[in-house]
Amino acid sequence: MKVDEKYAELIGIMLGDGCLCKSGRQRLIYISGHKMDDYDYHYQITQNLFKYVFNKNTSIKFRNEENTLYIKFSDKTIFNELASIGIPVGKKYDLLRVPNCINNKKLFCALVRGLFDTDGCVVLSKQHKKVPYYPRLEIASKSDRFLRELLTRLKFIGFYGSVSKKGRHFRLEIPGFKNLKLWMHLIGMNNPKHAKKVEKINSKRL
Repeated sequence: MKVDEKYAELIGIMLGDGCLCKSGRQRLIYISGHKMDDYDYHYQITQNLFKYVFNKNTSIKFRNEENTLYIKFSDKTIFNELASIGIPVGKKYDLLRVPNCINNKKLFCALVRGLFDTDGCVVLSKQHKKVPYYPRLEIASKSDRFLRELLTRLKFIGFYGSVSKKGRHFRLEIPGFKNLKLWMHLIGMNNPKHAKKVEKINSKRL
């Protein structure tokens, strides 16, 4: 199957909050999120991407004991397709990488958009001022190597940033207004919770 930008964005989602796992004869595709903050995103974006890429109808379910939503289904064909292009099966963090099929700028930007929408955040810091104003885009992961691969490729298309350790995780940081402007131009955001924060940042600068 040819990988286009929508497929690349779905790959990013799977590298973020998705996983592939085996359970007996079942081949499971699973994606999780916050049941309040991420519902609109998964309803509007993730479900439509599965329909577009694989002609697969999916449903969003909730865990009553947690603030969690999830999409889960068993499909051997989709499972094998995603595994064949590089989505890890089972515990993924030691195996995370940008798949070889992501071989141009547009596909990479689409992948990063899906990854950021599910596994990233927009942060404001004070930077020696009294109120938070300075934007920083962050992606957290247990894989230092994966984040450094992302940073290397982001630098190649004009970004600057760093990777550092934060507790038990690592954090990719893309700081500043210049980076934010370039991000919105090249990559963008489809998760409303991120887009609303950026709108507030931009409105305060006007």
